[in-house]
Amino acid sequence: MEQDNGIRLEAFLKSRLGLTKNEVSRAKFRENGICVNGTRRKVSAVLAAGDLVEVLLETGNERSEGLKASKEKLSVLYEDEDVIVADKPAGISVHPAGRRDEDTLANRLAFYLQSKGEASIIRIFGRLDKDTSGVVLAAKNRAAATRLERQRRNGQISKSYLAIAEGIPEPANGQIHSPLGPDPQKKKLMCVAPEGKPAVTHYETLAVGQGFALLRLRLKTGRTHQIRVHMASVGCPLLGDPLYGNGAALGMKRTALHARTLSFFQPFTGEKICVKAPVPEDMARYGGSL
Repeated sequence: MEQDNGIRLEAFLKSRLGLTKNEVSRAKFRENGICVNGTRRKVSAVLAAGDLVEVLLETGNERSEGLKASKEKLSVLYEDEDVIVADKPAGISVHPAGRRDEDTLANRLAFYLQSKGEASIIRIFGRLDKDTSGVVLAAKNRAAATRLERQRRNGQISKSYLAIAEGIPEPANGQIHSPLGPDPQKKKLMCVAPEGKPAVTHYETLAVGQGFALLRLRLKTGRTHQIRVHMASVGCPLLGDPLYGNGAALGMKRTALHARTLSFFQPFTGEKICVKAPVPEDMARYGGSL
């Protein structure tokens, strides 16, 4: 653009593209990390109007590069040229855990994008346990991933959950402040541990009945199994939870936890986007009696 004529490349990256000092620094040391008109350049270079600036960035929790595409059904809740929000069903993982794990949300996203003729490399933000359903956010390109990562660090990405608990919490609405760490007695499980990492869960009781409670929860921190461990620690394990509760229950063959809502800002326009995943049939059927 004409107003960028004579601007230093580093200033352009920070002021126009919104990159941080650390992001610029990391890009500098990648092969062809910062290029102008197809040629690698130092950040001290001066730009001219019409120059094409390319920056190689990488971020996000998971990538789908090299994944085998899965043709299984994908429910897309929101999509634009930069991001996609999917409704993950219970029973599949977010990302492959091994070579034989070929039907995950990432595999389904890869097929979906390939079928549209788009690049199938996506970067998924945040994990859900295999038997947890609901909203999952992914970026379609590196620049969008970088900006979403910044939103995540700044607390601008917000998610709420619905859960059915065995037991009724007291008080009905509150916060659980209990640090979490690996369970020394049970491999791969977590537990409340005084020396663990800080963890805060906000909960709200929406309905009660027959010894069960329908809860809405928000996380201030995002620790492994946080909701499941925290609710079990106050005597209200999630219905159907095989790890921290009583396991399968009548009408609920998995942990009754659903990522219900997600809000974030479109990485480039700044528009606030709010997405809601429908309540799955098993939780809706069970919750109807509360």
